[in-house]
Amino acid sequence: MLRHLPEGVVPFDDCGYSRIPVQPMTGQVIYLECQCDGEASLEIEGLFGVVRSVGAGRFLLPAQEDPCHLRYRFVCGKETTRWYEVDVLKEEQITHPMRTGDGWAQLCPNAYLTAERNADGMTFRLTDEQPVDHSAEGIAFGHPLWSVASDGQTVLQCESITLGLREDGSVAFQRMMLRGSHHHVYGTGERFDAVDQQGSGSCGQVVEHFTQQGEWSYLPVPAFLTDGGFGFYRGTGCNVAMRFGDVIEVASAVHPGMEDHVLLGSPAQQLRGYIQRTGEPVLPPEWAFGLWISANGWNNDAEVDEQLRQMKMNDYPASVMVLEAWSDESTFYRWSGAWSDAVATVQKIRESGLHLVLWQIPVLKALKDCPDQESVSRDREEAIRRGLVVCHEDGTPYVIPERWFEGSLLPDFTNPETCSWWFAKRDHLLDAGVEGFKTDGGEFLFGSDVCLADGTRGAEAHNLYPMQYERAYHAWMRSRGVEGVLFSRAGYAGAQTVPIHWAGDQLSTWPELRAQLNAGLSAGLSGVLFWSFDIGGFAGELPEAELYLRATAMGCFSSVMQWHAEPRNGQFYATHDAAFNNDRSPWNLAAKLNDPSLLEISCRFARLREQLRPYLWEEAQHCVQAFRPMMAHLCLDFPEDAMALSCHDEYMLGRKYLVAPVLEAHAEGRKVYLPRGRWKHFFTGEVFTGGMAYELPCPLDQALVFEKMEA
Repeated sequence: MLRHLPEGVVPFDDCGYSRIPVQPMTGQVIYLECQCDGEASLEIEGLFGVVRSVGAGRFLLPAQEDPCHLRYRFVCGKETTRWYEVDVLKEEQITHPMRTGDGWAQLCPNAYLTAERNADGMTFRLTDEQPVDHSAEGIAFGHPLWSVASDGQTVLQCESITLGLREDGSVAFQRMMLRGSHHHVYGTGERFDAVDQQGSGSCGQVVEHFTQQGEWSYLPVPAFLTDGGFGFYRGTGCNVAMRFGDVIEVASAVHPGMEDHVLLGSPAQQLRGYIQRTGEPVLPPEWAFGLWISANGWNNDAEVDEQLRQMKMNDYPASVMVLEAWSDESTFYRWSGAWSDAVATVQKIRESGLHLVLWQIPVLKALKDCPDQESVSRDREEAIRRGLVVCHEDGTPYVIPERWFEGSLLPDFTNPETCSWWFAKRDHLLDAGVEGFKTDGGEFLFGSDVCLADGTRGAEAHNLYPMQYERAYHAWMRSRGVEGVLFSRAGYAGAQTVPIHWAGDQLSTWPELRAQLNAGLSAGLSGVLFWSFDIGGFAGELPEAELYLRATAMGCFSSVMQWHAEPRNGQFYATHDAAFNNDRSPWNLAAKLNDPSLLEISCRFARLREQLRPYLWEEAQHCVQAFRPMMAHLCLDFPEDAMALSCHDEYMLGRKYLVAPVLEAHAEGRKVYLPRGRWKHFFTGEVFTGGMAYELPCPLDQALVFEKMEA
């Protein structure tokens, strides 16, 4: 085996066969790594001097003083890699333009920046040809390089732009340094580390990180909102690195058609401007706002029958059942042999008042992992022969190099023939009555040399692939007349067009619960209108009763209420007992923890959720019309309130209810800030005057929820 992947696999782990740095600049030494079974050598073409081997499969290239084009490959015995190419770029910092015109500025001999005023902001484009003059009210070029004004006041200025230039003078990379009068930065995607990204930032890459996500995100968005009267969105699939300090740094590769949008107004107006540029939101069906039940261990009729029995026995209303382990674990379009009659099973679930959602993954699985190798081998051969899979630029099929589903092929959903072939194999699921899909994964497309059927190449394909995958499923269901729903983990700009998204995988711990709330609020501030999380966590030791009930309360008052659990032999399996049941169902936890009150209180919240459904449905329709997340950070409704701007553990559920989840262990309540107005406690009926904070108790069978009263 001889392997080299310039960009590596994930940013938090050195795979040992990457290029460091991925985008070299003049003055930087370069390390080239490969993975091989023997002793590797490096063949190189370019302006480099002496190349040194600094370890097995690792080579050091000396720094270059001038930009150049590098071409290299690895050799190990009779095996060689393909030729890899990269430009070593020269950085040129520009603090004032060479010359200006009406609505444009020349940055360097081969780079012009144009500005165009919109109804809600400004659009900038980088071009290599001198543009014609045009009016761009509200923009000034000079020093600072440019300034944007709103209502006669400067709200944002660009202090410098650093361009990465190839040896022919063309632009390959751009870094902007921005300064605005703001204190808070919101958005940048679904962020687990913090809602306010001031002092932090984003790498801009779709990243799959199992539990404890920290700074990494399944769903990054190259956009941010602020309390300073401006937001920003870069229209690209490339990784957009953003850092927020005294100045705001925005950096990415440059490609034709890339646009920068400055979004003006309040945070709500900025969010609306972002959504208008990335796609009309889609409304999920009404039933999606009921309670969802799920566990990976439900892989036969007996498991399903037991859940239906428990629901009936405990008067536990739910509207959706998710089956993850339903398939043959090979094709993911055939039911496993453990189901006596799949069509009858679907009908039984439907007759119990539940809508069925099935798990999916966008792969043609590696043969070594397939129980049914014959069917998968046939599918793989046909997909390769017909050009239905993602390929490298040389036409060879792309294969996931490592981690989840290693060795699998990826269907190319930008190819209409792929979609027809892929979904024809799944039509029978819709025919049987399935109404949704848990579209998991999608983060596994790596490498600069991949090329999709629509022309999207490696620099953008990785981040755009999850949206292509989800949009294909959404379009297929609609084409078949099914008003169904997706439940997706990964995503990118425009995620609001394919609802619903959930927070992925977390441990059953208090820090993870707090991270889930961060994720939900930041996702909402990034255009994700409908979002969910795994109540009580997905993985590891079973949640303690207090944690589970606090998470249940938050789930009851969130856009989608759902519990789920990892496989019973999962990554953080709690026991070696093969018969152990780690479901996060309230009946299973009550039995395992010997705590009947857990079941009683959980069922009470479930029934309350059902009572809330008419309100949630009404608000969901409003959210789509108003471009507003159902779980809305207080900055969207109270932009003039400094306390609301900095309150990151409360939210408005729709327009009427303020929710303040209890997120600490052994807490008997918490401090709640209520903005201006009058607020009535949902559970006690007590009325509070807003504009101040209150220290309030919260027993386990209640939540701190407040109804906004008419003035």
